Amino acid sequence: MKRAFVRYWSADPGLSALLLALVVTIFVLRPLIGPSVAGQALIEVWFAFVLLAGVWTVWRYRRQAILLTVVIVIVELVRWLHRQMPAAGLAPWEALSGAVAFGILVFLVLNRVFRAGPITVQRIEGAVAVYLLFGLMWAEVYQFLDLLNPGAFQFPSGAAGASDRLSLLLYFSFVTLTTLGYGDIVPVHPAARSLAMLEALTGQLYPAILIARLVSMEIASKGGQPS
Repeated sequence: MKRAFVRYWSADPGLSALLLALVVTIFVLRPLIGPSVAGQALIEVWFAFVLLAGVWTVWRYRRQAILLTVVIVIVELVRWLHRQMPAAGLAPWEALSGAVAFGILVFLVLNRVFRAGPITVQRIEGAVAVYLLFGLMWAEVYQFLDLLNPGAFQFPSGAAGASDRLSLLLYFSFVTLTTLGYGDIVPVHPAARSLAMLEALTGQLYPAILIARLVSMEIASKGGQPS
């Protein structure tokens, strides 16, 4: 049973499961669960599950899986310490550790997507999962900056609570990644503006580079010119 579970996640279908977990996180849990203590606890448990899903997808690469596991342990330890000692000022480092975990997960999943072999639907779904991970990673970076420099972002009136601000930063991250730019949340600090520009460039360049790379790999797998 255990071996079958690991084989599923470390094979291409595991990328589809990771994408599903991310979709549930971003588009279901966040909007539906309010700022209550129980709701935030559920989101944190699901957040840990998403990171573990990333570990399972790269389990065949033991060194990478161990590296991501160590980072997840650090993330959860910082979260636990922040909950136990709210006055210790660990909130920014909790956000930063989350950003690092998502960044490592992006790198590891991209390695899975771009490995040699025919391009499958699951690998394309893995590439979409990376795009969603970019949005989550930048949201954590924005939260880190906002906690270190209050006023780095101009929020709509009424967004006072920490959970409200995190939800708004997640929204701002995906609006920036897709270059929609509604303008209801504005980066004010120079670092916030630079990060927003970098995320917007990533949102434009990643799909173009991804499509070109996947097409070249598909041609190579069918006996065409090597990528």
